[in-house]
Amino acid sequence: MKKWKENLTVLLWSIRLAYRLGPGFFLFWILFTVLLSLLPSVSLACNRRAVAVLTDFLSTGQGSFSDVVPPLLALGFLLILTGLSRRINGEFLYSLMYDNYYFGMQEYMADCIQKVDIKTLMDKTFYEDYQYCLYRSGGLNDLMSHGCITVMKSITALSLIGVAFSVSLPVGLIACGCFLLTVCCNIRLSSLLVVDDLHYNALRARADYYPAEAKNPGAAKEMRIYHTQPETLRKWKKAWQAVIRLETAYDVRRHLLSILMAACVYLSILGMSLLAIRQVAAGALSVDVFLMLYLLGESLADVNKTFSAALFEALRGLKALRLQHRFLTGVPQQNDRLLNQNAILETIASQRACSDLVFEAKNLHFSYDGKKEVLHDLNFQIKKGETVALVGVNGSGKSTLVKLLIDLYRPDQGELLFYGKKYEEYPEGSVNHEIGMFFQNFFLFHLSLRENVGFGNLKDLKNDRQILKALDMGGATALYQRFPDGLEQLLKKDVKKTGVNLSGGEQQKIAVARTHMSEKDILIFDEPAAALDPIAELEQFQNIREKTRGRTCVLISHRIGFARLADRIFVLDKGYLAETGAHEELLKKGGIYAGFFRQQAQWYEEEC
Repeated sequence: MKKWKENLTVLLWSIRLAYRLGPGFFLFWILFTVLLSLLPSVSLACNRRAVAVLTDFLSTGQGSFSDVVPPLLALGFLLILTGLSRRINGEFLYSLMYDNYYFGMQEYMADCIQKVDIKTLMDKTFYEDYQYCLYRSGGLNDLMSHGCITVMKSITALSLIGVAFSVSLPVGLIACGCFLLTVCCNIRLSSLLVVDDLHYNALRARADYYPAEAKNPGAAKEMRIYHTQPETLRKWKKAWQAVIRLETAYDVRRHLLSILMAACVYLSILGMSLLAIRQVAAGALSVDVFLMLYLLGESLADVNKTFSAALFEALRGLKALRLQHRFLTGVPQQNDRLLNQNAILETIASQRACSDLVFEAKNLHFSYDGKKEVLHDLNFQIKKGETVALVGVNGSGKSTLVKLLIDLYRPDQGELLFYGKKYEEYPEGSVNHEIGMFFQNFFLFHLSLRENVGFGNLKDLKNDRQILKALDMGGATALYQRFPDGLEQLLKKDVKKTGVNLSGGEQQKIAVARTHMSEKDILIFDEPAAALDPIAELEQFQNIREKTRGRTCVLISHRIGFARLADRIFVLDKGYLAETGAHEELLKKGGIYAGFFRQQAQWYEEEC
């Protein structure tokens, strides 16, 4: 009972969502579905009348042939429409509804996810469901497209059963029993046949991994060098065998269901036909009525066949929507997460004037899972116009600290202040709106150079002067000058072959230019030169230092030679703030920073 109640709740939610995504589109398909549903019954009635008129004309010779033509033409027209309506299946409707319900569901999911805190979203409690919900964005389209067919065939079946009852009570009872048996069996067995999508997706992802990696030039090179092709092929075959076993079992069960349903339907039609023949022999039925009942049996067979397939796919879509509904109603959401831009600017501007400190941490602790701490008891201040370098080995907490500074996560304990005010006291989206950020794992879009840089500040997307300035600040001017199409040059070849592929260092320069495009007063660069050679790296950091004067800047890099360009250096060690100070000051202390600096310097000294 609980499951039925949940399914009804999800079904009503899905219908409301479909109406919201396109009211006119939704109402059109309801009306169209109802009209198509009645065609078979109207055709039967017209067929009976045409046969009766034709039989009377041939047996009595009364009237004229012109009296027979109109009902025959009407019957022919209706049969054409009925034949065309049979071509409207779930797959056809799926393609017609794709834009409205597939993309519409993706947009709806994206809007909902924007209201979820990033830490909550990445929590293992929600993350797997979140990934599945995005993967099954077609659930609403499955339900609506195949649901239309299910409703259409249900109305058709009921109208045909009504016709059968109007002619013969026993025949009507057989037709009604056949349809009810089909509905009950399909609902019961379809729920058993629906594959566990989470399990199937995991198997399919593993099977798809190996051929995808083999297409990667880097992976292909490694496979040839280390001769791992046989082992990779063995694992690929094993992964695919698990997928094939699951798909085969699913296909076998589904075809058995189809055979069972077909047997029930055709046995029912046989019973209806034998009963009708007996009544004709007894003089209880006329020939035209018998012919109509025979065609009614054929129509019911077609209805039951299509109904079974459509109901199965509709229930599959409902299952996906059930999981999506659980996720969206279960994950904590924050209303009004994204504030009006003017309100953000006013909130920050008033606070900026009151404080000389941009960031301040007081006894800050943080963990991703609520158990193992990544940052421990951090205390620091970053002033306006100051350039701070974060250094430390991998896993020391540099990138995690940056995520807290830009308000992607909130600390578990302690306080983090922005312009002297706690992060919690700002409207959602206020803090990161004020920060220009270069991410270590950046992404270039399959779009023009202009768009890849201009996305850092959309209002200046058409401003050539501003984009060229950002390219210069990112060290990418020479790159732009060699492009034949200049700012309109497409990047990457995945979408269009006219695009250009770039080296890792070239991509990094464009991503840095995007950060400069923002012209924010606060800039954070997480490994902005990791893909550059040492000389180009130093030039990149010098560019950042010279062209961001007067602005607050946080720099992160594994190579600590750049740190001498900073006003102050924060040394993180295993999540603790181990040392702070200027370059020369930290060298004199002879601590962790001095050790890092000497270790990296000795490689160059030995070369000399």
